[in-house]
Amino acid sequence: MLEPSDLIRENILSALPSLPVESLGCMVEKLIQQGVETEEDLQYVREQDIEEFLKPIQCRKLLDAWKHKVSISAPPRQMSTCIPLDQTSSLSSSPMSSPAASPLPANANWPNTFKVNWDKMPPSLNTCIQNGKRPSPADRRQMIRLLVDDMRKIEVNPSRAQCLIIARDIARQYPQSFMDTMDDGRTTIGAGYESLLCQIKTRIEHSNRNNTLARRRSSKDANGIKPRGPADTYGCTQWQPELPPEETEASLEDKRQKLMELFSREGSSGMERAEVLKLMETTYSLQRQMINANPAPAFEDVKQQWPYLFFPRSMCTHFEVLTNVSIVRKIEAFLEEHGRNIMEFFKVNPTNDDVKAVLFKTDCSVTVPNILQVLMAHFKEPLDALIIQTDVSATPAIVQLTVTLPDTPRLIVAGPMTQTNQSWMLSIEKEVLCEGTSFVLGLAVLFSSFYNFNLQYQHDAACTLEFIQRSCIDINPERGTKASSEKVQSKKSGKMVQKKSTSVNPHVSTLIKKISDFKTDEWQLR
Repeated sequence: MLEPSDLIRENILSALPSLPVESLGCMVEKLIQQGVETEEDLQYVREQDIEEFLKPIQCRKLLDAWKHKVSISAPPRQMSTCIPLDQTSSLSSSPMSSPAASPLPANANWPNTFKVNWDKMPPSLNTCIQNGKRPSPADRRQMIRLLVDDMRKIEVNPSRAQCLIIARDIARQYPQSFMDTMDDGRTTIGAGYESLLCQIKTRIEHSNRNNTLARRRSSKDANGIKPRGPADTYGCTQWQPELPPEETEASLEDKRQKLMELFSREGSSGMERAEVLKLMETTYSLQRQMINANPAPAFEDVKQQWPYLFFPRSMCTHFEVLTNVSIVRKIEAFLEEHGRNIMEFFKVNPTNDDVKAVLFKTDCSVTVPNILQVLMAHFKEPLDALIIQTDVSATPAIVQLTVTLPDTPRLIVAGPMTQTNQSWMLSIEKEVLCEGTSFVLGLAVLFSSFYNFNLQYQHDAACTLEFIQRSCIDINPERGTKASSEKVQSKKSGKMVQKKSTSVNPHVSTLIKKISDFKTDEWQLR
């Protein structure tokens, strides 16, 4: 029996097969929250329940389909019986009648019954599948080509949502061979099939590059920017919790006032007091209430109301409550378990000249600063999109006066990034907010700031931040993204274009897959 989420998903796709996967996921989640558990429950859904995800016509089309389920589930009309024999022969000789082109309309549900013809696949790939091993990149590419050819015999240009169903089924059927995981083989990246989905969709787009009739137009959100969308709650488990038992807003406000009094009297030294730590823990829901307000408050206002929130310890503790992730321990464990493999991968496979330069400068030593630099070099993201380097003797006051600080979060490092114990500062909205001495702690505070304050990843560091999020911090939601959806400058044309929104950045999933394959190959050679 299908889970409610799968049942709802299939019923939506049966009426709107080209619906973007992001809108699909958010709508499924909301319908479940509203109480939809069975197929019969869908008839009670109203337009206002789903209008934030769809255009008006899409809403009406979907609701009409659910109310007339019998007509949707009926077998499709066999139009071939209406085509005269002479026209049929002319169609077969037409250039458009290639094996990939479909002269008949495809049933919208065809991906649910699609069967992969494994007998056509390379023998070496089938051997890997049978032995629970990952196929070689060459075999995997050949599989994608053959798979897409078969898909396009049914529908010339399958939508991303349709490709998702097929990629998901393959990954679930053979998880050891196709599931997206870190090099430990246990940590699943996103839903686990993003890299396979990306390869399938890329191959389809390549096959249709000269066929303008087969192109799809992506549907755009007609509602504009929605307040407090999925990017804010993305990956959070306690985004806006209820008040603690036996507490009221008035009692929590009294505790906040007490924190302000302690800060005015003791300053930063009060941060180590057990009383302060307990008060910060108790008032967490009140902190979130202010941060989550719409419109979002200025950082200066938050800092004035919650001065103890802007200390490294509080930033990491707040993040742990918010996401249920102990971030410093996660980074340290990641370095120990995966650091050497990442540096060895780039040493054997330097992906560009910037990576070579970083490896030469760092001597391939396994440290958090070196891994961060080589990742940004690989993704062709400028180092100053996350890290600003200053003089060793620089103080927060000097930095504020001499450095042009951006609005988005930056880790300001005193001196060259050659040590793990070096002074750093965190800036947001052109203001230095806190400082410390351990680079691991600095990276933890930097990353925490995106979640603690509902910030999206800046475009010029989005790949590196998502890699850290998914592989290092191990926050892997199946849907949504923290990446900004604003228009960006195309590297090819130089024009401003709308950035495509995906659950897992394809550049990130590709790198994770390559690093995982590298460790597998290395282990097999031993």
